[in-house]
Amino acid sequence: MKKEYIKLVIVVLFTCVFGACSRTGPVAVEEEDPAFQRGRSYLKVGKGEEALDEFLSVTRRAMNSPNSHLEAGRLFLTLKSRQDPVAAIYHFRRFLLLKSNSSEASKVEQLITTAEREIIRSLPGEPYSDYLDSLALMEENEQLKREVADLRASLGLPIVSGKTISEKQNSLLIKSKTFLPPKPKAVVSSRSYVVQKGDSLYAISRKFYGDSSKIDLIYNANRSSLPSKNSLKLGQTLIIPPVP
Repeated sequence: MKKEYIKLVIVVLFTCVFGACSRTGPVAVEEEDPAFQRGRSYLKVGKGEEALDEFLSVTRRAMNSPNSHLEAGRLFLTLKSRQDPVAAIYHFRRFLLLKSNSSEASKVEQLITTAEREIIRSLPGEPYSDYLDSLALMEENEQLKREVADLRASLGLPIVSGKTISEKQNSLLIKSKTFLPPKPKAVVSSRSYVVQKGDSLYAISRKFYGDSSKIDLIYNANRSSLPSKNSLKLGQTLIIPPVP
């Protein structure tokens, strides 16, 4: 009798572990989870809150549920009634951990940045508002630097990085911008050019190609006589190759 009782207990435990209990455990494929499918269905009809609850239920039960983490993160970031950028970052990072090689990884990283900015904006008194403004100013400043470098090259002035342009030089550059000659046509065959005083690869590129972005083309065609891009010598003859 005792042996039969032990066998019965073993059968019950076996059934629980491999049978009925498995219904509440993680599924092998996330897309086959009924909760995940319900979440997608709710999204299609605009029921964001219901969809979020379904995706969260998947993440609680299944360790390998990157798509549910991604959907939950998006909803925590965009759903006004449940907006929580901290939770959004958590789910985005779980997605990246589970699918680091996904084609969506770069977009998810951008979403994390967006969520971080939302956290900063929500702080009392907006103590980091100046920091956010400085990020935008830095981007504008870099754009202006590129434009000034291009303009100096068009005037035949050397491009010196890391040095401040004086107000007088800057005003001259702005005034001369309206009187720039038309851009020359691209070089169609190799030519030679003798380096003049004040020349740089940027200026020579602008002179022959119409912009200052072809310095690598000139440099690679003259590697035998140019140890580096800053080693131009007065009177040196350069080969100006055609644009590929």
